Amino acid sequence: MSDEQRWQRLDKRLVADRSPFARVYDLDFCLPDGRVITNWLQVDLPPFAVTFPLTEADEVIFVRQYRQAVDGYLLELSAGHLEAGESAQDAAARELYEECGAVAAEWQFLGRYVMDANRGCGWAHIFLARGAQIVAPADSGDVGEISVHRLPLGEVRRRWAAGEFVSAPTALAIGLALAALGR
Repeated sequence: MSDEQRWQRLDKRLVADRSPFARVYDLDFCLPDGRVITNWLQVDLPPFAVTFPLTEADEVIFVRQYRQAVDGYLLELSAGHLEAGESAQDAAARELYEECGAVAAEWQFLGRYVMDANRGCGWAHIFLARGAQIVAPADSGDVGEISVHRLPLGEVRRRWAAGEFVSAPTALAIGLALAALGR
């Protein structure tokens, strides 16, 4: 089968609309070999930005918050959806300020990645923010309380290598940032 053969969409049905946060669809496809797949699940989530904020003291700023899907508290990087008309970097800076009360002097785009290539689940825009510093109290306005934590870069590297960051966007951003930092 060549790379040029694609699935042909036969039908797309909206199953749930929780706009602006999510839309869930069932899709039917005809495969290149003629087989038909019905009720393929697609989850459309809005694009979002994730920031790896590194301070001058080589600490990484994290938020700790409750996550319902894992029924527990996770240490994560600041992240959030892009607002209408907002650039990914502007969203990253806004979320860093809202969730951590922090700003950063230098921004580096590390890439754009889909969270699930089969189902969708949103595109993450990943940034490394150097010279980050906390300048105000955090005020995310999100569901539940969050707390801000700083971890030394070496500890972040150790925890990441041990698989302690279970949130995929956070783990991805840490790996990309560590590679970009080259240390």
